[in-house]
Amino acid sequence: MPSFELVVPENILFILSNLSFISFCFFISFILSKILKSVIVFFILLLTLLSFAYYDIFIKYSIKNFYELTQMDSKIYSKPIKNENLKIDSLSMIGVYIYPLKYSTNITEAEINEIKNLHKDYVEKFIDISTYAYKFNRYIYNTQRIYLNSYTNENIKIEEQNPRYEVTKTLVDTYLPKIYGKYQYKVIDKQTKNVIATAFNIFFISSHNKFRNKYLFWSNEKESDFNLIPVQNFDIIYKKLFIDN
Repeated sequence: MPSFELVVPENILFILSNLSFISFCFFISFILSKILKSVIVFFILLLTLLSFAYYDIFIKYSIKNFYELTQMDSKIYSKPIKNENLKIDSLSMIGVYIYPLKYSTNITEAEINEIKNLHKDYVEKFIDISTYAYKFNRYIYNTQRIYLNSYTNENIKIEEQNPRYEVTKTLVDTYLPKIYGKYQYKVIDKQTKNVIATAFNIFFISSHNKFRNKYLFWSNEKESDFNLIPVQNFDIIYKKLFIDN
């Protein structure tokens, strides 16, 4: 007789195993809370049992909520100096603004014009950026100065060749490096050497050797699907500093 093999889709196994585990946690917590006659025991035990499989998810949501509720709209210490057209003099975003080159390892005139149109309304003279291209199975990185508003290398004085403002990006240590990482941005006035603003980008790290990966069918794809998107306030700080009047 031909043999039959029952193949259960992985998504079904994922749903059934996780529902079973959560139900088990509820059941044990409920029984013990009834025996001890304490609602507090129910919640403490439930969280403890669920943490065996999902503790990092709980921590990630706590970190995300903390930054979104308390840290998004802060850390501007002083405003940049703008001219009569409400533009800053010049800006360096090397390592922060990384523009992907579409056609070759050299930036094209069309790409230069695209960048100019994005920044000419709030930067007067030039912006320094990074670029990258993928060629011959490797990434090629470079830096590029984009002159704005009819300025060129010839009509800018030597003492004005250095950008007035610089944005830096640094990977900093966190208390839970296996759960989340943090990039810190600093906006520096190069003339006065003062930091005029800071910003952050919190990103969450996926790992694949937990209880749920071994027993609850959490594949790498599931970890990516359920991982939280980064939390950042750089766009808010940047807009308030340079773009808003």
